Amino acid sequence: MVQRTGAEAAGDALAEGRIRLPQYLFILAQLGLLTLLLRQFQIESPAFLRLALLAFAGFAIHALLPLRLRLPFFLALSMAGIVVALDLSHGLWLVAIGLLLIGICHLPVSFLLRGALLVAAGGVLAALRAKWLEGPVSDAVWPILGSMFMFRLIVYFYDLRHDTAPASPVRTLSYFFMLPNACFPLFPVVDYKAFRRNYFDDDAYCIYQVGIDWMLRGVIHLILYRFVYYYLTLAPSEVTGPDTLMQYLVANFLLYLRVSGLFHLIVGMLYLFGFRLPETHHRYLLAASFTDFWRRINIYWKDFMQKVFYYPAVFKLRGLGATQAMVLATLYVFFLTWFLHAYQWFWLRGTALLAWQDILFWMVLGILVVLNGLHEIKHGRSRSLAQSVQTWRSLGATTLKTFAIFWCLCVLWSFWTAESIPEWLSLWAALGGEPSWKTLAIPALVLGVILLGSIERGGVRNTRASQQQTRLWLRARVATVAAMVALVGIGIEGVHSQLGTEVATTIHSLRSGRLSRLDVAKLERGYYENLLSVERFNSQLWEVYTKRPANWLDVQGANLKRFSGGFAQGELIPSFVSKTNFGTISTNRWGMRDRDYEQTPPPGTYRIALLGASLVMGWGVSDGETFEALLEEQLNRDAAAAGQGTIEILNFGVPGYQPPQQLVALEKALGFGPDAVFYVATGREISRAARYMVEVVQKGIEIPYPPLRELLAQAGLEQEMDEATALKRLAPLGPEILGRVYQHIVDQSRAAGAVPVWVFVPQVREGTWQEETPETLRRARESGFLVIDLSDVYENHDIASIRLAQWDDHPNRRGHELIAARLYEALQAQWQAIFHPQRRAASNHSSPETREAHYGRGHQEHRQGVHP
Repeated sequence: MVQRTGAEAAGDALAEGRIRLPQYLFILAQLGLLTLLLRQFQIESPAFLRLALLAFAGFAIHALLPLRLRLPFFLALSMAGIVVALDLSHGLWLVAIGLLLIGICHLPVSFLLRGALLVAAGGVLAALRAKWLEGPVSDAVWPILGSMFMFRLIVYFYDLRHDTAPASPVRTLSYFFMLPNACFPLFPVVDYKAFRRNYFDDDAYCIYQVGIDWMLRGVIHLILYRFVYYYLTLAPSEVTGPDTLMQYLVANFLLYLRVSGLFHLIVGMLYLFGFRLPETHHRYLLAASFTDFWRRINIYWKDFMQKVFYYPAVFKLRGLGATQAMVLATLYVFFLTWFLHAYQWFWLRGTALLAWQDILFWMVLGILVVLNGLHEIKHGRSRSLAQSVQTWRSLGATTLKTFAIFWCLCVLWSFWTAESIPEWLSLWAALGGEPSWKTLAIPALVLGVILLGSIERGGVRNTRASQQQTRLWLRARVATVAAMVALVGIGIEGVHSQLGTEVATTIHSLRSGRLSRLDVAKLERGYYENLLSVERFNSQLWEVYTKRPANWLDVQGANLKRFSGGFAQGELIPSFVSKTNFGTISTNRWGMRDRDYEQTPPPGTYRIALLGASLVMGWGVSDGETFEALLEEQLNRDAAAAGQGTIEILNFGVPGYQPPQQLVALEKALGFGPDAVFYVATGREISRAARYMVEVVQKGIEIPYPPLRELLAQAGLEQEMDEATALKRLAPLGPEILGRVYQHIVDQSRAAGAVPVWVFVPQVREGTWQEETPETLRRARESGFLVIDLSDVYENHDIASIRLAQWDDHPNRRGHELIAARLYEALQAQWQAIFHPQRRAASNHSSPETREAHYGRGHQEHRQGVHP
């Protein structure tokens, strides 16, 4: 093939009105494989899969259109994508507000006045976003609106002033409402001039192919991210030695793979429609200096800051000298980077982000980049258009520099993503722990990867050139197709199930978009404690929160729960009624979500006190739809048919209650004269118990239970201790804490003449929460509970059919029906052990003979010494 100039290639691209059938079909075949890959690995959300299908089908038409019709078609497709990802109502609000902002940019008034009007309009929208003003715009609109306009509007307004090219309405609307944006609140800052100038400026099919390559690269990044997220991430409290510290640092930094993966997907999709944009990231893990890192990571952000802020600042400061201007302009850019990231956080999350670790992170990185820049000014930076010959010495030097920078960045990144500065400082106590084989293995692995990555390789141009380049181009195409076929194939259950249990389990987990064990724990806490400090760029929990409606069954916001003081801290408000998306939630005069029972059991009544958290209370289902209400109804139907007495199940469930708080609930329950106490556990009992004890210590709450106080004294917990350090000390005692909680419930129940029953109901979603279940079951049995294990209650049921919503894994009405049915079966199997006249006749206003007539011969057997 003959080498062509860029102008000639652009001329060919502009004349690309004819179809090249083989290339066209080859692109479509790859898009088919990519669709299977997106579906097989559940990349991002279902909305993104729908949008990807729309985009790929749209590409098939777009590539056949004359050039003059392609941009209008892209705009129409983008508008359709907004409706597909959101819905018509939300989409109309999004477009209407966007048109208003764009219209202000083109008002026939001075540039300064237009800028002032934009600031005023932004202030009104910010007040609506922060809910300082009430408005009709849904919370679902703001993150997407913010991602479309918070930075792109700055770029566009800047280019309107400095660019003499006339603005095209179709191009402008395409720029702001571009196709993939409706599914991605976190979106690269696409430059308007590059968006306009690079449109079909090369061979069309080469542009399309690069887009597919980049989308595949994005999928690979996201799969790698999932592996790190599921299997390598640690909580700060789990960092106990040098090996876990290094694992924590590396895994935390590598979670940025999700951002780079998403950006590759986004820009690759734009390539399908002729927008030949630059790379978003360039091998940022192989940066050999801090300046090099700034140049390689999130290149669009770096270009945006240079264009709009850095170069104008340098120009204005040029009188101070080149070096001084560079230093001050760089520090100015990093200060603005901190401010604009907080600004971005506000539009996407609706809350302010003002944390010292954010300020210090950007300050320290800015200073390091400045020092690096001064070093380059003094000693020079190697620049060469021709590829230099790499020697073992140069390779070794590059590898060592990259290795050092990598670890510095890991440390800096861990500081940025820490919940607090004291928590971050507590990490370094792990350096005094016992080393293991991982202490050397992790750095050795990192060094090996950097060494391999630092070996120079020839690049492949995406324009028609020499015959050798053509062969390399074709070889790259074979590699792309082979990678997609391999990933699609290994994602098939019938294939990966043949690779061994561990491999199959790993691949199965990588195919799902589930939360990691750490973020599931945060989500559980976030429902009830309003913990919204999710780490930046490293958690799918952020995505869950952005999809969940703002007042989703809000316990505190709806005044269903109130602060009560003492060890329990909170309780349900008595005699309360609230209307929710899933029906009515009401409480009786005793502050229970149940019928209004008398405190003293009526004659001939067998009473069960039910303890638990949100599942027991009935989070997300209406009155009468909880498994407790359904079970009570079924038991009384049976009792009525057999001519027996009444069975009452009193619901003492309180959302957010952790195992130690159930001790307070037990005291309340025993005041109602129960014949049995059912404790419902749902998983992660050990870690939740330990975490709650840390919480009460940090809040200075008195602990009225001596066995628990003894364990806290043994661990040496102090009120001023940060959470990570406290959890490190208390976590080894977690099983013992839970055991003492269970023992107290058993002892107090039996002392009151009630049968203690422990019921295990699994979480709807399978996951690492199951790790604690065997030990929890053992502790329950050892404590003396009669154990009912409902681990199989959700088997053979699709999760979507039994959970409340995509963002809420509590069981829905169908899930509660399944629990009630399985618990009913279990009670039938253990009827004699549970339903017997345990209490004195006087305390229940009925004689033993009457109660035995109601509940059968098994009760007499219990009195004679037959125990569970």
